[in-house]
Amino acid sequence: MNATALATTIRPYRAGDEHAILATFNRVFRETNGAGYVDRSLDFWHWQYRDNPEGHRISVAVTEDGTVAAHYAGVPMRVATPHGTRVFVHIVDSFVHPEHRAGLKAPGLFVTTALPWFKDCYARGDAIPYGFPVPRAERIGQRYLHYHRLRSLDYLCRAVDAPCAATPGIEVRQMHCLDRQVDALFAEFAATHTCLTVRSARYLTWRYLEVPGQPFEILGAYRHGELLGLCVLSLGNGLVPDAVAIVDWMVPDLRSEAVAALLAAAAERAQSIARSRLFTVFAESSAEFARFCDLGFVVLPSAALFERRLTYQVYEHALGEDFLRAHWWYTLGDSDLA
Repeated sequence: MNATALATTIRPYRAGDEHAILATFNRVFRETNGAGYVDRSLDFWHWQYRDNPEGHRISVAVTEDGTVAAHYAGVPMRVATPHGTRVFVHIVDSFVHPEHRAGLKAPGLFVTTALPWFKDCYARGDAIPYGFPVPRAERIGQRYLHYHRLRSLDYLCRAVDAPCAATPGIEVRQMHCLDRQVDALFAEFAATHTCLTVRSARYLTWRYLEVPGQPFEILGAYRHGELLGLCVLSLGNGLVPDAVAIVDWMVPDLRSEAVAALLAAAAERAQSIARSRLFTVFAESSAEFARFCDLGFVVLPSAALFERRLTYQVYEHALGEDFLRAHWWYTLGDSDLA
């Protein structure tokens, strides 16, 4: 029987589906990414979905023979807002099996798998689903799923040999275990940031230390044992060539000594693996965006490489487009681009 002729059932994820999900995921992305693609592992799937402190959102289209013909999923995260803590859901891993892509039209299996996913998010009280769809998915999403584009991402880049101010009395060291100092740091940081993911010690541990393969390094800036700020590096991020990514950042009040010390340590780490520049992402409305520009970082539009477009839906009126443009504070770590 032709694969597209098999009946499909669209339903939420059930325990055990991950094996069929990964089989289709790896087939799709082997074809998309070519010979250099490394199959996603079951350990990574468990980390991203099963072990996420906020759970998961997954809709699948499953055929009679157990094949996952389509998949639409999201990673929820807790976000501090002026209206209390809300859940934003980062849309990731949406795909259709190659043998079922005839259904991508009018409206197709992609859309029919996604529609109950959005209804589920709304029923749960999630505030904002968002993502970075490829152009084809964005066009389909705008037509059928109410995608709205907030902006295209800009990267901030600086050469690692740029001068860094001296930072006497500040020690920067890699953090392998996060504790209450991180929670206190976030509380101080959040006091001057209106809308951002709750960067608790538990969340940051899951996001950066528990991920299989450990592709991240967390650097903390200390004075006399007190944590003044932290940043997270990704040494293997390929968004900007020949660069190390600063994928997360938390320095309350942009303390100049901590900022300088962390950037100097990040530059030194980049030089140690023969990378020539640092890059990062902040919302254009943020104080961090302006400060990094003052420190010699220059804007590189993602469109100059491969455009990354931030799209969203709003399920809570108070968190509409004007609010998000002015107040939503995010980094690469709030995405699967990190």
